[in-house]
This record gives sequence, structure tokens and C-alpha cells, in this order.
Amino acid sequence: MTTCYENARVFTADAHSAECFVVKDGVFAFVGKADAAHRAYPEAERIDLRGQFVCPGFNDSHMHLLNIGCMLTQAQLGPASDSLSHMLSALAEYVNTHPQEEWILGHCWNQDDFTDEKRYPTRDDLDRVCPDKPCLISRVCGHVAVANSRALERCGIDTHAIPVDGGRIVTDETGRPNGVLEENAISLVTTQIPAPDRRQIKDMLLLAMAHVNRYGVTSVQTDDFVTTKAPFEEVIAAYLELRAEGRMTVRVTQQCQLPNLETLRRFLSLGYNTGWGDEWFRLGPLKLIADGSLGTRTALLNAPYADAPDTCGIAVYTQEALDELVLTAHQAGMQIAVHAIGDGAADRVLHAIERAQTICPRSDARHGIVHAQVLTQAQAERMKQLNMHAYLQPIFLDYDTMIVYPHLGSRADEAYPAASLLRRGVTISGGSDSPVEPPDVLTGIQCAVTRESVTRPSRAPYLPREALSLRDALLSYTAFGAYASFEENIKGRIAPGMLADFTVLAIDPFETDPSVIHRIPVRQTVLGGKAV
Repeated sequence: MTTCYENARVFTADAHSAECFVVKDGVFAFVGKADAAHRAYPEAERIDLRGQFVCPGFNDSHMHLLNIGCMLTQAQLGPASDSLSHMLSALAEYVNTHPQEEWILGHCWNQDDFTDEKRYPTRDDLDRVCPDKPCLISRVCGHVAVANSRALERCGIDTHAIPVDGGRIVTDETGRPNGVLEENAISLVTTQIPAPDRRQIKDMLLLAMAHVNRYGVTSVQTDDFVTTKAPFEEVIAAYLELRAEGRMTVRVTQQCQLPNLETLRRFLSLGYNTGWGDEWFRLGPLKLIADGSLGTRTALLNAPYADAPDTCGIAVYTQEALDELVLTAHQAGMQIAVHAIGDGAADRVLHAIERAQTICPRSDARHGIVHAQVLTQAQAERMKQLNMHAYLQPIFLDYDTMIVYPHLGSRADEAYPAASLLRRGVTISGGSDSPVEPPDVLTGIQCAVTRESVTRPSRAPYLPREALSLRDALLSYTAFGAYASFEENIKGRIAPGMLADFTVLAIDPFETDPSVIHRIPVRQTVLGGKAV
């Protein structure tokens, strides 16, 4: 089938250099002027886009697609996070309306938004609304969760805490666990939750794909392997079945979280590696998590938090353990992407990558740091020298502008780099880390351009020298995202021969006040020439 889309404002890497494009058999066949398209493809069906803006399909370069699907079936606590009491009332309502659930799960609360009591919920709070079933509710960042007494009993930690490598069971003044679990301690509870079967995994993925399509997203780079107890083989099999059934509405690159050597070696022994798969589902980098989040003060810093001088955060791995995982994957030819929010974690990642490259030099490995929020200029220069990539989440500025100075003090003057990375020659791509934030690319683009919060009052832009141009912000969610997954030659641009993935916006963002980019309606999301 051949379709000619005309009367459009087409974004290319150069500018608005086209008004028309032709899609044939799922790829762009022509991009340019309408009269030339009509001569070349006289038989094509014509669609008038009425002056709407068209750009390559949005590519979210770091998110958790399966987790989005899981959470769409759980208690939605984010909208009730204006107060602790409201959040607990929303949880109670979910408990009462879901009597069939064996486990009560909720997500996306944020104590910083509570107006009554600015504290974490505790097991006692949860026990009051859910006394008879195990319950676990995750903070918006996913790095802190709270369990009720029934859930703690399942793990044998209801009366006393135990040491957890790379995590912490928080206790009250008497030494009794208060229900708050940080980092790796959360897995003590999540391993007790029954694993979904393959049909359930597929259903959750379909829910999530439809959800992100609404934001104009056609490609995601997603970390799914540890979302549930299901082994990575089941997650891969679920995707392959959806691919064979023709039901995928998003192109997926899997950021393979394989958190220990045993699992990584089993993965490699099965013949899996970066690049395995096709344009619908492929395996990307080894994904590791080196520290926590800034909002929970579990991101690993090189010096104590300004407002919590008793902690520098949490290291999920020792340097030796991280070095071994990175070297094993690197020697096997895998790409590597490591979550590192604090500068202490960034140092550890840079050491591991540099060591691996010294032992086994590889060109164009495209190893990267995910988040890179507290990153010094010296660390950015090391990234450049190692030819590393930065997976950034500009949408984090919507919330983090409120906490960055209280948590970091003067170090905030060097955090959340973007434009300086590009100037230095470090490649970047945009993402949402959804469900930490919505998979809302337009809000992410606005934050990248304005360096201001969208949903919270802003006194001034945060480090405006780090603002991206609108062109670079759009590229970070399109062409630069494709580069991150070694797919720059097949997608991410509206050009002949590229996959016909594109997003239609009602308004041209280049002719819009940057402060309202997030309000631009997404009119259509098209994948391989098919509207999804």
C-alpha cells in the first residue's frame, strides 16, 4: 500500500524542509514537495494533514514497559498524593473494591507532595487500611517501598531487621521494622509475590503499549526482566508471541537487567546478546543499577547530602562486583547501560567501564550511564574519552527542581547536565523512566528547553545554560534515541528508506510558546505506516 501525506509541516534533522512524504510498504519512500511526490507516486492514496506538524515517532530511551502494565492493574496512588490521609483513603478504597486480590499492590505515592505529614507511610498506616492481606506500596521512584505487617511476616522480618547488601530495612526507635524498605531490601517482599503467567505478561504489555502510544511513542528502550518473578526467558517469549501475532504497537529494545553473574552467564550461554532480534523486538544493553534515587537520598554521592549529613546514599554493588559484571558483559560483546544518579555511583561506573576497555579494547561499544543526574564536568569529560552515551530524563526536572538544592547544596550548580554534554561531544537521548514519570515526551521536551517545572511553581529556570534547543530536544527523543540502540540507520528520521514511524501533532512546537509545549495534542501515532 502506498500513501501520500501532504500539506504537512515535516520535521527533519535540517529543519521544516518538507511538506509531503510518501509511505510505501511500511517505510518512507519519498520526502519533499507535493508536486514531486504526485509525479513519482500517482497511484498513492492522498491524505491531507491540514498543516499539522509531523516528526519521527517518539523514542523513549529508558522506561519500564512491563512495570507500566503491572501498575495499570494496581492501586493508583499518585493522584491521591496531595496528603498522606488521602493516599491511605485511596488505598483503602482499592482494598475494598478488589476483594479477589491475594496481594494488595499500589504505586506512585510521593511524600514530598503530602500537605498533612511529610513522612513515609509505615506498616502501621497500612495495617489500618489493609490488615488481612499482604500489602506493598512503592514510592514514585521505585527505590523505596512500604510493606504492611502481613507482607513482612511472609518474609520473616516483621520483628527484626536483617542486613541487606545494597539495601536497608528501616526500623523504629525500638529496632522493630517500620515497613519502609530501601533498594535491594524491597526484593525480600517482591520475591513473595506470585509470578504472572505468560498470558498475564502479554496482557500487561498490551496495556502498556496502548498507554504509551497515546503520547506519540513508537519505540521504547525498556527494562523488564526484574519487574516480576517471571524469569527473563518468559519475558522474551511473551514479546516474541506478541510479535508473531502482529499485536505489537511499539518497537522494543530490551535493556536487559541481569543483576548477578549467574544470571548474566546463563543469558549469554543461551546465545542472547546485544542486537539479538529484529526491528520489532531486540535485545539491547546489559542494564545494571548502581545506586538509588535523589528523592529518597539513596543516590550514592561522594559527600553527604546537604540536608542529611549522616548519609551519602546506597551503593547497590561493591566496586569489585560491578567491575566483574561489566567486564563479563563487555568481553562478551554486550552494550552496557548503568543506572547512576549520584556522582559516587558515576565514579564507580566510569571505573568499571574504563577497566573493561583497558583489558579488552572495543570500538563503538556505546556503553552508557542512565540518568547521570549528579555528574561533574570532570566525569562528563571521562564519559567523552570513553565514548559513552547519556540516557537523560528531562521530565525529572518537573519534580526535582524542588529538591535539588535542599539535597545537594552548592553541588546542584553542576547537576542535571544536558547542553554541556552535547557541546563536549557526549551523545544523549531522552526518556521518562516511566512509570516513575508519565511517558509524556512533550512534557520532557518542554523541561529540556525551559529547565522549569511544568506542574509545580518555578521561581526561575534551573541552570538555563544546560537548556537544549528545541531542535536538539526533539532529536533526543527521535534520532538520538535510535543511535542509543544502534538503530540510527533504520529509524529516528523521516527520510527515504527509514521505517515509517511518525507522530502527528496538532500544533508546530517551533511556533509555540515553550511553556505550553506539553499541551500540544498528539493527533496520531503511526508505526510502520499503520496508525496505532
